Amino acid sequence: MTVRSLEESDRSTFMRLCEDFYNTGATSRAYIEEIAVKTFDYLMCKHENLWGYIMEDKDTSEAVGYALITSYWCNEDGGNVIILDELYINPELRHKGYGRQFMDWIEAEFRDRAVSITLEVLTTNTAAKQLYAKLGYAEDGFQVLTKRL
Repeated sequence: MTVRSLEESDRSTFMRLCEDFYNTGATSRAYIEEIAVKTFDYLMCKHENLWGYIMEDKDTSEAVGYALITSYWCNEDGGNVIILDELYINPELRHKGYGRQFMDWIEAEFRDRAVSITLEVLTTNTAAKQLYAKLGYAEDGFQVLTKRL
């Protein structure tokens, strides 16, 4: 698998994969095309703390999935925290090691730029929770609280 930054030519692929992600039940919110377009446009501006990646099969160049990553400075941790905001692997291509390969890639890619990686997962997504636990991710005692503005 190869991981590369999203490019303008990936717009339709991103939109399709993003819609698929939101339709899998991996998030409690519905897919809204206008938001996905806004996100992709923001990614194309090369903002300093938002990155979008596409994963491709090495042999076929088929899009396996995508990821959105952001960051913030955390005084408590003493450095930048990388947030894996979205990670989507095409359901037909799951259980082939792509998720694990991406997680290995993100750790290597951000090792010198961050002190930790954090992510959210629905409590009902047992497959994702099992993968993350195998990779050393654990609940940190914090609970995410959200208020929509």
